[in-house]
Amino acid sequence: MTATRFTGERLHKGSELFQVDIARHLAPYNFAIDQAADARVLDLGCGSGYGTAKLAEAIPFVVGVDRIAPDAKYRDASVRYVRADLKRLPLAPASFDLVVSFQVIEHLKDPTDYLETIARLLRPNGTALITTPNRLTSDGVNPYHVHEYVGGELAGCLRSRFGSVEMRGVGASASAARYLEARLRRIRRITRLDPLRLRERLPSRLVEWLFARFALVVRRGIQHDEGLPDASWRDFPIVPFDDTCVDLLAICREPLARTAR
Repeated sequence: MTATRFTGERLHKGSELFQVDIARHLAPYNFAIDQAADARVLDLGCGSGYGTAKLAEAIPFVVGVDRIAPDAKYRDASVRYVRADLKRLPLAPASFDLVVSFQVIEHLKDPTDYLETIARLLRPNGTALITTPNRLTSDGVNPYHVHEYVGGELAGCLRSRFGSVEMRGVGASASAARYLEARLRRIRRITRLDPLRLRERLPSRLVEWLFARFALVVRRGIQHDEGLPDASWRDFPIVPFDDTCVDLLAICREPLARTAR
């Protein structure tokens, strides 16, 4: 996989069809800016880099980490990018005041190393912000998602590495909610064509290819029939947690020492 290949999962800012998705993912980044002040910030799992670049507009020291290189337009002197695997990060322990990791944990079968890495890189008084789709409102068809969480489950998982976990959520404005409902209806129409879930027996490469194609089909259908909303990150406010949230957002503090094995 390369940074520019379209997968339907890794978002690249600039596509009108995915404007709402980008706005949804930028909302936690703007929340993070409000928490950061002059902090040293790590964006763990930064993807194509548009969120990391957003952080760097307001924060002087930002590091983005991912296995894949960021899009070229986000590589500039204001951001330090590290291309590395989670288990081989060339970063010193306790070197960040704030670690953000958005839409990452759902990709991991076992998040133990991931959470230990975040706790290790945080300073003792540091904060980690973690988001993931809410399983109760998710479409549930993303083949890249190994495990999606409900609120209590995520909080319990995070408390294994943090002494304090506060659950919030990402909400949606009326126009954004209508778009998400229209998207879900179209996805359900498509999945009803496969009542036996035969897609789960297909090779993963084919499933991923189909996912990318249908991501475009669904959004083009909404664009044609209902029209795409002119959404910004403000259409996805950070709200008190409840089961209707679009995404879960956890505020984690008091990193715990690594568990001996």
